[in-house]
Amino acid sequence: MIADLSIIIVSYNQFSSTTGLCLQSLAAVQDTNLQIIVVDNGSDRETVRELKNAARKDSRISLLLHGENRGYAAANNDGVELAKAGYLLLLNSDTVVPADVPGRFVKQLQAEKTPCLLGPVTNSVGNEQQIYIRDNSTLSSVLAQGEQWSRHTRGSIIATDQLSFFCVAMARQTYQIMDGLDLSFGLGFYEDADFCCRAVASGISLYIQEECFIYHRGSASFSRMPDTVKKLLAVNRKLFRARHGRGEGAHVRWKNLQVLDSYRARMEENGIPLRYPAENRLAQARRLFPRNLLKKILYTYRLRRTANSIAQCLAACSEDPYGQ
Repeated sequence: MIADLSIIIVSYNQFSSTTGLCLQSLAAVQDTNLQIIVVDNGSDRETVRELKNAARKDSRISLLLHGENRGYAAANNDGVELAKAGYLLLLNSDTVVPADVPGRFVKQLQAEKTPCLLGPVTNSVGNEQQIYIRDNSTLSSVLAQGEQWSRHTRGSIIATDQLSFFCVAMARQTYQIMDGLDLSFGLGFYEDADFCCRAVASGISLYIQEECFIYHRGSASFSRMPDTVKKLLAVNRKLFRARHGRGEGAHVRWKNLQVLDSYRARMEENGIPLRYPAENRLAQARRLFPRNLLKKILYTYRLRRTANSIAQCLAACSEDPYGQ
């Protein structure tokens, strides 16, 4: 069987709370032929044992066991070398994937006429891919809210200049043209931002496929290494800025407002209200208020203007197709 989608997962310890849950969620995927490649970066014996057990239970899982931590970029590049499908999904181990999401990524990639990268929305990330989650007390609650979001955002695609690689889909040829992730970033951080910058410079489009929601725990691999994280961030931030001549881009609060502006434009153009995602992102905007007084004044003005324009569009729109 030829896979429609090759999923690359980099594993590093904490199997039961990360990779194990991720693989359990992928086991429910039935509408897409998957090749699941788990690249382990020198985990402990218990994790390796659990990975082997998982591979025995699911024939779609292939293991590549490194004896050392080769870093995020190298592990993904190694995994892609084993990929058989025409489409790739780079997926963090601390994610949980609803069963319909892989197929939605594949359909969208097949529909695109030019090379692109696709990313989902989520509960935890540092850019506009994060949506408002009212109750994050349990995994089931977050997934239920994500499913509700997905029902109200069918077909919604948002252009962006940066995607977080906790989950990113693309054609395998696109990854190969870009020569994969840059090994200069070592164990991790900024290699995804670097990849996105290089992709945009090459004319490759980046999109957030809003109907795709994925749970992301966040910072699982580095949560027990705070000193290592600080050093990596400092070194790789300097490398990224030297290479691209700029920082990481606009703050998430401003990029979230940009998404709201795109909603307003779409509502004005086609008359179909986007009430649920607009109200969700307005709630997220209120959560992102800055502490600095000057920034707070500027942000309050911009948020108020955006909220008023959204309200006017919703009042003028035709009947809501989603029954929101």
